Amino acid sequence: MFKTLVFVLLANLSFAQIFVGVRGGVTGSTMTKFKLIENIIPDFKLLPAPSGAIFVELPISERISIQPELAFTQKGFAINESFNVGGGENLFGINIPIGGRIALKNNHLEVPILAKFKLGDSNHGHTYILLGPSVGYLFDSRTVIRVLNIFPIRTGLGTGLFKDAELSGVGALGYEIPFKNGKFFMEGRYQHGFSRVLNLPLVQLPVRNQTVGFSVGLSFALRSKLREV
Repeated sequence: MFKTLVFVLLANLSFAQIFVGVRGGVTGSTMTKFKLIENIIPDFKLLPAPSGAIFVELPISERISIQPELAFTQKGFAINESFNVGGGENLFGINIPIGGRIALKNNHLEVPILAKFKLGDSNHGHTYILLGPSVGYLFDSRTVIRVLNIFPIRTGLGTGLFKDAELSGVGALGYEIPFKNGKFFMEGRYQHGFSRVLNLPLVQLPVRNQTVGFSVGLSFALRSKLREV
Protein backbone atom coordinates (compact mmCIF):
# COMPACT_ATOMS: atom_id res chain seq x y z
CA MET A 1 0.00 0.00 0.00
CA PHE A 2 2.76 2.43 1.00
CA LYS A 3 4.77 1.64 -2.14
CA THR A 4 1.69 2.31 -4.26
CA LEU A 5 1.15 5.73 -2.66
CA VAL A 6 4.81 6.65 -3.18
CA PHE A 7 4.62 5.56 -6.83
CA VAL A 8 1.47 7.63 -7.43
CA LEU A 9 3.07 10.69 -5.80
CA LEU A 10 6.27 10.39 -7.84
CA ALA A 11 4.28 9.88 -11.03
CA ASN A 12 2.27 13.04 -10.38
CA LEU A 13 5.37 15.07 -9.52
CA SER A 14 7.05 14.09 -12.78
CA PHE A 15 4.21 15.66 -14.76
CA ALA A 16 3.55 18.73 -12.60
CA GLN A 17 4.89 22.14 -11.77
CA ILE A 18 6.82 22.33 -8.52
CA PHE A 19 6.85 25.78 -6.91
CA VAL A 20 9.32 27.31 -4.46
CA GLY A 21 8.39 30.46 -2.61
CA VAL A 22 8.80 32.89 0.23
CA ARG A 23 6.31 34.66 2.45
CA GLY A 24 6.57 37.39 5.05
CA GLY A 25 4.14 39.08 7.35
CA VAL A 26 3.11 39.84 10.91
CA THR A 27 1.76 37.68 13.71
CA GLY A 28 -0.01 38.24 16.99
CA SER A 29 0.56 35.61 19.68
CA THR A 30 -0.49 34.87 23.23
CA MET A 31 -0.53 31.98 25.68
CA THR A 32 -3.39 30.23 27.40
CA LYS A 33 -3.70 30.89 31.13
CA PHE A 34 -4.57 28.27 33.72
CA LYS A 35 -7.04 28.78 36.58
CA LEU A 36 -4.43 29.19 39.31
CA ILE A 37 -3.14 32.44 37.79
CA GLU A 38 -5.93 33.82 35.63
CA ASN A 39 -7.22 36.03 38.48
CA ILE A 40 -3.77 36.95 39.78
CA ILE A 41 -2.03 38.53 36.79
CA PRO A 42 -3.43 40.86 34.10
CA ASP A 43 -4.78 39.63 30.80
CA PHE A 44 -2.29 38.55 28.17
CA LYS A 45 -2.37 40.82 25.12
CA LEU A 46 -1.43 39.78 21.60
CA LEU A 47 2.30 40.17 20.97
CA PRO A 48 2.89 41.66 17.48
CA ALA A 49 5.96 40.32 15.68
CA PRO A 50 7.41 39.74 12.20
CA SER A 51 7.36 36.29 10.61
CA GLY A 52 8.69 34.67 7.47
CA ALA A 53 9.12 31.36 5.69
CA ILE A 54 10.46 29.57 2.66
CA PHE A 55 8.49 26.66 1.23
CA VAL A 56 8.07 24.14 -1.56
CA GLU A 57 4.71 23.26 -3.12
CA LEU A 58 4.55 19.65 -4.35
CA PRO A 59 1.38 18.94 -6.34
CA ILE A 60 -0.44 15.63 -5.91
CA SER A 61 -3.31 16.52 -8.24
CA GLU A 62 -4.74 19.58 -9.96
CA ARG A 63 -6.30 20.80 -6.69
CA ILE A 64 -4.25 19.21 -3.90
CA SER A 65 -0.61 19.85 -2.95
CA ILE A 66 1.76 19.14 -0.08
CA GLN A 67 3.58 22.23 1.20
CA PRO A 68 6.58 21.77 3.55
CA GLU A 69 7.90 25.00 5.05
CA LEU A 70 10.83 26.33 7.07
CA ALA A 71 9.50 29.25 9.09
CA PHE A 72 10.56 31.80 11.69
CA THR A 73 7.86 32.66 14.24
CA GLN A 74 8.01 34.76 17.38
CA LYS A 75 5.60 33.67 20.11
CA GLY A 76 4.79 34.92 23.58
CA PHE A 77 2.52 37.58 25.01
CA ALA A 78 2.40 41.21 26.13
CA ILE A 79 1.04 42.85 29.24
CA ASN A 80 0.26 46.55 29.02
CA GLU A 81 -1.27 47.81 32.25
CA SER A 82 -0.85 50.54 34.86
CA PHE A 83 0.80 48.94 37.87
CA ASN A 84 1.50 50.40 41.28
CA VAL A 85 5.17 51.06 41.91
CA GLY A 86 6.79 48.38 44.06
CA GLY A 87 3.70 46.33 44.78
CA GLY A 88 0.49 44.73 43.62
CA GLU A 89 0.62 42.98 40.26
CA ASN A 90 3.76 41.19 39.09
CA LEU A 91 4.84 38.58 36.61
CA PHE A 92 7.50 35.98 37.47
CA GLY A 93 8.26 38.06 40.57
CA ILE A 94 8.95 41.29 38.65
CA ASN A 95 6.98 44.43 39.51
CA ILE A 96 6.20 46.60 36.50
CA PRO A 97 6.39 50.40 36.94
CA ILE A 98 3.47 52.75 36.33
CA GLY A 99 2.59 52.70 32.66
CA GLY A 100 5.03 49.83 32.13
CA ARG A 101 4.81 47.15 29.50
CA ILE A 102 6.27 43.65 29.52
CA ALA A 103 6.67 41.48 26.44
CA LEU A 104 7.79 37.85 26.49
CA LYS A 105 9.40 36.96 23.15
CA ASN A 106 10.14 33.32 22.27
CA ASN A 107 11.80 32.82 18.88
CA HIS A 108 11.01 29.57 17.07
CA LEU A 109 12.18 27.78 13.96
CA GLU A 110 9.29 25.68 12.67
CA VAL A 111 8.67 23.03 10.04
CA PRO A 112 4.98 22.88 9.06
CA ILE A 113 3.90 20.08 6.70
CA LEU A 114 0.67 21.33 5.18
CA ALA A 115 -1.94 19.98 2.79
CA LYS A 116 -3.09 22.64 0.32
CA PHE A 117 -6.59 22.50 -1.19
CA LYS A 118 -7.34 24.83 -4.10
CA LEU A 119 -10.90 26.07 -4.52
CA GLY A 120 -11.57 27.20 -8.07
CA ASP A 121 -9.66 27.31 -11.33
CA SER A 122 -5.92 27.18 -10.59
CA ASN A 123 -5.20 29.08 -13.83
CA HIS A 124 -6.99 32.15 -12.45
CA GLY A 125 -7.24 33.88 -9.10
CA HIS A 126 -8.62 31.44 -6.54
CA THR A 127 -9.02 30.69 -2.84
CA TYR A 128 -7.07 27.95 -1.07
CA ILE A 129 -6.99 26.25 2.34
CA LEU A 130 -3.93 24.98 4.23
CA LEU A 131 -4.14 22.39 7.01
CA GLY A 132 -1.53 20.36 8.82
CA PRO A 133 0.87 19.85 11.74
CA SER A 134 3.96 21.84 12.61
CA VAL A 135 7.04 20.98 14.68
CA GLY A 136 8.91 23.88 16.28
CA TYR A 137 12.21 24.47 18.04
CA LEU A 138 12.70 27.30 20.56
CA PHE A 139 16.16 28.79 20.01
CA ASP A 140 15.91 32.06 21.96
CA SER A 141 13.79 33.46 24.80
CA ARG A 142 13.85 36.91 26.35
CA THR A 143 11.68 39.48 28.07
CA VAL A 144 11.53 43.19 27.22
CA ILE A 145 10.27 45.62 29.88
CA ARG A 146 9.44 49.20 28.97
CA VAL A 147 9.28 51.88 31.65
CA LEU A 148 6.55 54.41 30.83
CA ASN A 149 6.38 52.59 27.45
CA ILE A 150 9.57 54.40 26.39
CA PHE A 151 12.76 52.88 27.76
CA PRO A 152 13.32 49.21 26.87
CA ILE A 153 15.05 46.92 29.36
CA ARG A 154 16.00 43.55 27.85
CA THR A 155 16.42 40.62 30.21
CA GLY A 156 17.12 36.91 29.92
CA LEU A 157 13.95 36.11 31.81
CA GLY A 158 12.29 33.15 30.09
CA THR A 159 15.50 31.24 29.33
CA GLY A 160 15.04 27.68 30.59
CA LEU A 161 11.42 28.33 31.54
CA PHE A 162 10.01 26.93 28.27
CA LYS A 163 10.43 23.61 26.49
CA ASP A 164 12.58 23.54 23.36
CA ALA A 165 10.21 21.44 21.23
CA GLU A 166 6.59 22.15 20.35
CA LEU A 167 3.91 20.39 18.32
CA SER A 168 1.10 22.51 16.91
CA GLY A 169 -1.60 22.58 14.27
CA VAL A 170 -1.91 25.13 11.45
CA GLY A 171 -4.92 26.30 9.48
CA ALA A 172 -4.90 29.02 6.82
CA LEU A 173 -7.20 30.63 4.29
CA GLY A 174 -5.62 32.42 1.37
CA TYR A 175 -6.04 33.81 -2.12
CA GLU A 176 -3.48 33.46 -4.89
CA ILE A 177 -3.15 35.04 -8.31
CA PRO A 178 -1.09 33.21 -10.95
CA PHE A 179 1.19 35.04 -13.36
CA LYS A 180 3.79 33.86 -15.84
CA ASN A 181 6.00 31.28 -14.08
CA GLY A 182 4.74 32.23 -10.65
CA LYS A 183 2.02 33.15 -8.18
CA PHE A 184 1.31 36.04 -5.81
CA PHE A 185 -0.67 35.22 -2.68
CA MET A 186 -1.99 36.59 0.58
CA GLU A 187 -3.24 34.55 3.52
CA GLY A 188 -4.51 34.59 7.07
CA ARG A 189 -3.22 31.87 9.35
CA TYR A 190 -4.05 30.45 12.80
CA GLN A 191 -1.71 28.20 14.78
CA HIS A 192 -2.71 26.37 17.96
CA GLY A 193 -0.19 24.65 20.19
CA PHE A 194 -0.84 21.06 21.26
CA SER A 195 2.22 20.82 23.50
CA ARG A 196 2.45 22.26 27.00
CA VAL A 197 5.22 24.83 26.75
CA LEU A 198 6.31 25.43 30.37
CA ASN A 199 9.39 23.48 31.38
CA LEU A 200 8.49 22.63 34.97
CA PRO A 201 9.84 19.35 36.44
CA LEU A 202 7.09 18.60 38.97
CA VAL A 203 3.87 19.88 37.42
CA GLN A 204 2.42 19.98 33.90
CA LEU A 205 0.42 23.17 33.55
CA PRO A 206 -1.88 23.56 30.50
CA VAL A 207 -0.09 26.58 29.00
CA ARG A 208 -0.05 26.54 25.19
CA ASN A 209 0.82 28.97 22.41
CA GLN A 210 -1.84 30.55 20.19
CA THR A 211 -0.87 32.58 17.12
CA VAL A 212 -2.73 34.45 14.37
CA GLY A 213 -1.03 36.00 11.39
CA PHE A 214 -1.29 37.64 8.01
CA SER A 215 1.30 37.31 5.26
CA VAL A 216 1.93 37.91 1.58
CA GLY A 217 4.35 36.12 -0.70
CA LEU A 218 5.53 34.93 -4.08
CA SER A 219 6.22 31.50 -5.49
CA PHE A 220 7.91 30.52 -8.75
CA ALA A 221 7.78 27.40 -10.90
CA LEU A 222 10.84 25.21 -10.46
CA ARG A 223 10.15 23.12 -13.52
CA SER A 224 7.83 23.35 -16.51
CA LYS A 225 4.92 21.04 -16.89
CA LEU A 226 5.74 18.12 -19.14
CA ARG A 227 3.46 17.13 -21.95
CA GLU A 228 1.71 13.86 -21.59
CA VAL A 229 2.71 11.29 -24.16
